[in-house]
Amino acid sequence: MDKPGKIAVIGLGAFGSSLATELEKQGAEVIAIDRSEKKIQEISNRVYNAICFDCTDESLLRGHGLASVDLAVVAIGEDFGTNVLVTRILKDMGVRVFSRAGSDREQRILVAVGADEVYRPEHDQGINKARAITYTGVKEYVPLRSGIELRITEPAPDMLSKRISELDIRRIYGINIAFFGKRVKTGFDYRVPVPDDILEKEDLLWLIGSREDFDRLGRM
Repeated sequence: MDKPGKIAVIGLGAFGSSLATELEKQGAEVIAIDRSEKKIQEISNRVYNAICFDCTDESLLRGHGLASVDLAVVAIGEDFGTNVLVTRILKDMGVRVFSRAGSDREQRILVAVGADEVYRPEHDQGINKARAITYTGVKEYVPLRSGIELRITEPAPDMLSKRISELDIRRIYGINIAFFGKRVKTGFDYRVPVPDDILEKEDLLWLIGSREDFDRLGRM
């Protein structure tokens, strides 16, 4: 590509707005997106297009042409749950996505949900602190929206040595195993699980469901 092309920047905090402005200077057609009308007004004369809307609404993302951009940068810093959700929605739309992280934990999560690349701007280190773990056995917890939660946990003892297909937790409890982490020498190998995967001690499960679903699972 001779020039940067059409790039969407979602989230216009200090990092997002400066990134959008610089990309426009480098020849990109930048679509700047934020929920704040004030931020949109501040940047509107510096980018190709600036739009105020709820970026967690897939129909609005499609309606504003996000499915056809060359790249989307998710620069949301103040709400990591929204960052994760928007990254996943855009990936499901077939968009190449670069996402912003403020910690090692966030970087792991964004990589696991499909981000093609993760940015960690220096001046934002530490803004998003680790979320308190309030559920027994849960390593990480991120609220998404509409009561949906992401919980990262090791398998319960009664899950060990069983195939994922044997657990059938999606049908029984309404909980999806989004990703599966198998410990390797350098850390964890994350991938989408397959029915024949056998759970072992120290594996990690990335579970998505509602609070009610997890309560019915009965161990968290």
